[in-house]
Amino acid sequence: MPYADSKLDLPMQENRLRTYLEFQLSQLLISGNVLFAQLLSYSPSMINWGRTLFAFILLGGFLYLRKRPFFFPSKKDNAISFGLGLVLAAHWVTFFASAQTGNIAIAVLTLFTHPVWTVLLEPLFFPSRVRLLDLGMALLVFFGMWILVPSFDLNDSYLIAVILGLVSSLCMAFRNLLTKKYLSDHGSTQVMFHQTLVTCLSLSPILFFESTFSTIRDWSLILLLGVFLTAIGHTFYIKAVFRMKVKTAGLLSTVQPVYSAILAWLILGEVPRQQEFLGGGFILLAACIETLRYQKKTE
Repeated sequence: MPYADSKLDLPMQENRLRTYLEFQLSQLLISGNVLFAQLLSYSPSMINWGRTLFAFILLGGFLYLRKRPFFFPSKKDNAISFGLGLVLAAHWVTFFASAQTGNIAIAVLTLFTHPVWTVLLEPLFFPSRVRLLDLGMALLVFFGMWILVPSFDLNDSYLIAVILGLVSSLCMAFRNLLTKKYLSDHGSTQVMFHQTLVTCLSLSPILFFESTFSTIRDWSLILLLGVFLTAIGHTFYIKAVFRMKVKTAGLLSTVQPVYSAILAWLILGEVPRQQEFLGGGFILLAACIETLRYQKKTE
């Protein structure tokens, strides 16, 4: 009964297509985040405090209007979710610091070494194994990173930016793996509410050392960053991650440098260096290979 079987496969194919499109929408929204490291003349801690302030208020309001609980029934799950909020704070602060120390292209490309960490760490958390093709793509990404660094002098701002980006990518890999392992049975909105709330609270001490946003323009940009590019973009991202392998999500998300580079060129007039085009090409090649693999298999 091939016809009947094909009809039964249609809902699965439609769900996979919807997940894929939602994931790409999240990547388009999230790719604009890093621009605010240049658009706003504040420290990474202050910018991320502001974005998460608006993000957790919006997410909390959504949960309240939908009459959904703010917290999980399990104290253990709540503790894990809050703990991962601290990891998210470290990820965002080091990411923005990388963009301010180097440039947007360096920050985004180094961040997207996180598929390498994910491929290597996933077997520690899930019944998965590292395949030869996974290692091949990891080597492509590392080779791309090597091209990005002009010198290995610690006084070189590009090297510092790459190190900050690598720390950010490691935090992102841990956060994604642990979120899926322990929290995938919960709603993505609740997860992001917890993690943005904890990020906001953990960064609040910056208010004692720096002035808050001083103009309507700055507050408007922070509102845009917090609502659309953080609350909505990351909620779609977590929702998609819950439906696919973390390794696949990580490698598919390496299309973000393309989106970010285009936005940086259109909005900031920032053109990547030759090394960033070449190194980024190897990183994006890994993304293309994983995209083709994703289209051929059922998650």
